[in-house]
Amino acid sequence: MTAVPPPDFATGTPATAPPRNGGAHFTAALLQATLSSCKVTAMVALLWEGPQVNCFACSLGLGEDPARVERLSGALALAAGAETARVSRDTGRLVIEIPKPQAERRILRAQRLDALPPPTQTAVAIGISTGGRVAWLDLADANTPHLLIAGTTGSGKTVALHWLLYRLIRQNDATELKFIMLDPKRGELEPFGHVPHLLHPIASAPLEMAQLLTWGIDELDRRLASRVRAPRVVVVIEEIADLLKSNPDAAGALARLAQVGRGLGVHLIGVTQQPGAKSLGDALANFPARLLGRVASATLTYGAAGRSRTQADQLLGKGDFLLITADATTRLQLPLITGQQYGRLPYRAEPARLDTELPVLAQLADVTGRDTRGGQTRRDLDDNQYAEIDQALRTGAKADDLRQQFGIGWDRATRIVANYRGATP
Repeated sequence: MTAVPPPDFATGTPATAPPRNGGAHFTAALLQATLSSCKVTAMVALLWEGPQVNCFACSLGLGEDPARVERLSGALALAAGAETARVSRDTGRLVIEIPKPQAERRILRAQRLDALPPPTQTAVAIGISTGGRVAWLDLADANTPHLLIAGTTGSGKTVALHWLLYRLIRQNDATELKFIMLDPKRGELEPFGHVPHLLHPIASAPLEMAQLLTWGIDELDRRLASRVRAPRVVVVIEEIADLLKSNPDAAGALARLAQVGRGLGVHLIGVTQQPGAKSLGDALANFPARLLGRVASATLTYGAAGRSRTQADQLLGKGDFLLITADATTRLQLPLITGQQYGRLPYRAEPARLDTELPVLAQLADVTGRDTRGGQTRRDLDDNQYAEIDQALRTGAKADDLRQQFGIGWDRATRIVANYRGATP
């Protein structure tokens, strides 16, 4: 079988180039011999030497069942002298992926992809597939308008998010693309805190994040009424599980943003260490595309990937990911973004603010602190009164001040003050 060499910008070595040593080609012979000994008619050839994985094309004999090869992954790993082997189907062919020895693994430098002209302004060269091809992710594509990035600590998910944001910012003017960034973990999105594309400073406090999500829902309604679809708005959530834990009502806002936002130029990008339904609930179904890094165990792979036989527990970490879309599962090596890339980001000294369009914190503090045990005598407050409470809180009002001035109960006033103070550190 004649292997097709990858593009020049890939860091892997084309199979047609003289090998540095005979190791990978010798491994191909061992893999073919293993299949032959198991009565599988196949030809195995080196397809691509990647940064962390050697990729072998497996051409099956007529009538051979590819599932037989998939079931032999353990024997293939043993023959190659590796701990694991992953057998996948890639554009009509069978591919055997063998991890390189630890000492031979390399990173994929971001410069290799940074120079590529994107096919559209919303398309990002997200990484290099195990066949040596560039993989593109386009938020304007109807199949990938929202993305969930998931994986254990050390898998590279934060680096993946930074690379995606970096390229979107570099490819789009601030008048064409805007960001709302929520960072419950505080500090993970700091490199993007002064880009002119921000609609509002990065939010970490629970009520401020609730403000921005409420603004996002209102923005959908404005766009539906006006039929205006520009600029594109990307809502970035650094840890969705933490957001849902601190604000369970956020799940409804995320669902609406995902369901309606696709056709209105509003997109979601979320990150989580816990990509299963147990931690994310219905929010998981709102992401049609997933960038999945290593998961902790084989039992968690189905819930994390949403499909079987991905073997996500065998990924190597450090940028080794699966891009999962409606019609494909592609293994990728993502690039390592460095200070050189961060230094190219545009800078704005004072980020824009949405204060005049956001719901006041006092109203959100009241709703969040609502006593669910009854409340028949609860006094309803209008928007003007909430604005007055907000102003009073800004000037240091205490619970007793709210009780006397606005005629609300002591417990309710105490909860409003506590929630408000927690949202404005």
